[in-house]
Amino acid sequence: MPPLIRLLDIHKEHPLGQRKVHALRGVSLEIREGEFVAVMGPSGSGKSTLMNLLGLMDRPSSGRYLLAGQDVQQLDHDRRATLRGREIGFIFQAFNLLGRSTAVENVELALTYAGHPRKERRRRAAEALQRVGLGDRQDHWPGQLSGGEQQRVAIARVLATGPRLILADEPTGSLDSVTGREIMGFLRDLNAAGRTILLVTHDPAVARQARRIVSMRDGQVVGDDIQAEPPAPEATPAAGPGGHSVAVPA
Repeated sequence: MPPLIRLLDIHKEHPLGQRKVHALRGVSLEIREGEFVAVMGPSGSGKSTLMNLLGLMDRPSSGRYLLAGQDVQQLDHDRRATLRGREIGFIFQAFNLLGRSTAVENVELALTYAGHPRKERRRRAAEALQRVGLGDRQDHWPGQLSGGEQQRVAIARVLATGPRLILADEPTGSLDSVTGREIMGFLRDLNAAGRTILLVTHDPAVARQARRIVSMRDGQVVGDDIQAEPPAPEATPAAGPGGHSVAVPA
């Protein structure tokens, strides 16, 4: 079986006046289905550019990207968008929720893009919020939710669509340490259920929760290490209100 992600000599350049900035310099990387990989590096290392390319939100200047064996460089805009909606889920530091939509409507939106009928969208969105312990918050606006609750809505959005690949960009960066450990518990549960997770972070403590750590600097991969056994989060993983564990569908 081919790797879920295969990058071959990826370069990315951004024009800056009369010169070009090299964001990625010859990145080659393979990630197999079911891995939990942290991409770590300082600001300007290229990790966010890499995330955008993997999420099909940008294209490399040169090189090849194969997702589940398919060369995505050959796809037009519409086919890339369809593939992104079907195969990839996103969790961002800033939550990326619509302020004028309720929690359940925010989760539903991802299912709308995937073409599911309205009744099914509402049922799946409500079930996903229940799984992350927000069954009693589904009609709340994002402004009525804490940061941790908003991030759980974002995770419910991923649960509802069931993508093979989850890209998490600094998912604990805006949260306190206790809530951050809870969110990492959710991600570990998703990985245990078979989801492939690629986590971008600058925090070594967060990176150590992954099984594999890829280190970047100046647009290049400078390290790729497998951990013997990631440490368990200090807080109870995926604990909902009252300490109940959250069921994650396989």
